[in-house]
Amino acid sequence: MAIRVSTGQTTMISALFARGQTTQIKKIVVGRPISSAAIAAVSIDSLVGVNTSGKTQGSLLVYNATTNNFETSTTLNDINQVVDGGTY
Repeated sequence: MAIRVSTGQTTMISALFARGQTTQIKKIVVGRPISSAAIAAVSIDSLVGVNTSGKTQGSLLVYNATTNNFETSTTLNDINQVVDGGTY
């Protein structure tokens, strides 16, 4: 049985196994694989859902359920916060 795949782009099928009347395809790649990606300068200040306006030395990011954002804080004052240093 012949299988024809047409996507209008470069299509690659790898690891084709046939046993009797069963054919298994391990991987199909549609399009041209990216060989390299451009790296852009990204700052935590520009992330969506993160408010760093009050950051100071030693600040932590703490989730605020009221604003649905991570916000900077220098204290942990929520009863739900647990810091477990593990066992040494």
